[in-house]
Amino acid sequence: MKSIQALFLVLIVSACQPICAQWRLIYKSQDIIQPTDTTTSLDRTNLITLIEPRGEWSKYLIVRYAHSKRRLISKKQVWGFTDSTNAIWRYTDNDLCRVMKVNGTWVEYAIYRSKSNKNGRPTVWYEPGYSRSLDSKIWPYWSEAMADVPVGYIVH
Repeated sequence: MKSIQALFLVLIVSACQPICAQWRLIYKSQDIIQPTDTTTSLDRTNLITLIEPRGEWSKYLIVRYAHSKRRLISKKQVWGFTDSTNAIWRYTDNDLCRVMKVNGTWVEYAIYRSKSNKNGRPTVWYEPGYSRSLDSKIWPYWSEAMADVPVGYIVH
């Protein structure tokens, strides 16, 4: 009887633990929909605890692993990453963009912007961005991103 109670207690405690998503590097946009075997196997062996963008003009990301080591990875090597909240981030043209909505025919982004104010503290805001696919150029206006699509083909 005590073993059943202990098992029940273990199940309750494990079910009540908060689920924390893992940071993950994305090498191709297809890895968002269907991760490749190499991506998932690397993530299981080297658990990523944090990915730091290092700023707009830096060429590298700082990737921190659970075993307390860190590694610099070129922004050109990766498409983007997912953070601990499972938000998808993309790098393009020195911009850090959060994928907000993926539709069958277009993608909506929030482009991360920052600027130092008079106090020296950074002011952060997001600007909207749109593209035809996960790999195409990001435009500031939806009409620019969809300029080559026939009228009536896409419902906004």
